[in-house]
Amino acid sequence: MSTPKEMKLVITFDDGSKKEVKYALSPLRSGDNPHQAGYVGESGSSYKELIEGRGMGFTNHIDLSGYSVAVEISKTMAFLKDKRTEVVVINKHTNPAIFAARTNQLDALLASLTTDKKSPFGGVMCTSSKLTRETANHLVEKNKAERFVLDVLAAPGFEDGCVEMLSPVMKNLRIVDVSPLDTWEKINSGAFGLNMKWTIGNKPVITEVDSTSFFNTKYGMEVLSQRKPTDIEMKDAHIAWIGAKAIQSNSFAFCKDAVLLAQCGGQTNREDSAKFANERAVEFNVSLKGSAAATDSFIFDRSAIDLLNGMGVGIVIHPTRKLLTTGSLKPDEEILRVVNEYNMVMVRPYLIGEDGQQKAWRVFRHL
Repeated sequence: MSTPKEMKLVITFDDGSKKEVKYALSPLRSGDNPHQAGYVGESGSSYKELIEGRGMGFTNHIDLSGYSVAVEISKTMAFLKDKRTEVVVINKHTNPAIFAARTNQLDALLASLTTDKKSPFGGVMCTSSKLTRETANHLVEKNKAERFVLDVLAAPGFEDGCVEMLSPVMKNLRIVDVSPLDTWEKINSGAFGLNMKWTIGNKPVITEVDSTSFFNTKYGMEVLSQRKPTDIEMKDAHIAWIGAKAIQSNSFAFCKDAVLLAQCGGQTNREDSAKFANERAVEFNVSLKGSAAATDSFIFDRSAIDLLNGMGVGIVIHPTRKLLTTGSLKPDEEILRVVNEYNMVMVRPYLIGEDGQQKAWRVFRHL
């Protein structure tokens, strides 16, 4: 096959109007795997590599979605009037392996690294704000002491000297400047607000970009349980919900004190995701006691609550069956009864439409 140099996308809308965008294509180090070719498109102002190292591969670019997660958490904390707006996320294979929010960028990195000791190695690190010399120096010293490496480091700008400090030590590190993406809308623009993949037989499958978050929509967090959450628990519920959204479907995200303690997704059922996340927490001696556990889907029956309670979870966040067509409310009543028996908290996030009516809010991510 000859090497593609340009791609043009034209979409015709139901009113007869058309929108067109052209992407100049550049070859990547590899596609999804080394035996597959890969290309990246450029159109307008987007992120740029400051140091290529050995060149970015397909998944390196995909994992830059961690920057969206970092910004979403930062904006949500500001929206909640919490000063912990400095966020560090390390993505691994399209999922956040670790993240944390603090008032200082280095403190956020240090807090995030207290959980999973394995996955961040070779990951894609994204910061919600300009990379500081303090953070860069810590990465240099961590590399010297532990041979800790990253594949990519992305930030909306860098303090003077950061790049020169990092490049001689982490020689294959790709440093990416995402400062042109200076609004939430630019970060999550898609192609005219759409994301697409191709399934078998050359059929495009398209979904609207999910740019909905706490800070840009009308929403509610209905407390269903007898016990009401503390202010800190409710903030962790918000952050856990973002974690569940960022992790591949059937996700579970466990958060406490604005730190991702454990996570798992991509399983064929959410109970397995919770079990595997707990196994990871046990492996790294991370306590889930008092944590907020969020899933992108609703919980089926009391066995999941028994499981979460055994892990020490204090607050559960899921959309429940209310406003959904799947199942009935009867299982939700049983689940809530068990939640109250354990003196846990249960919260149902929902959206509020323009008509003032509640709308179901689910955050599955299949792509």
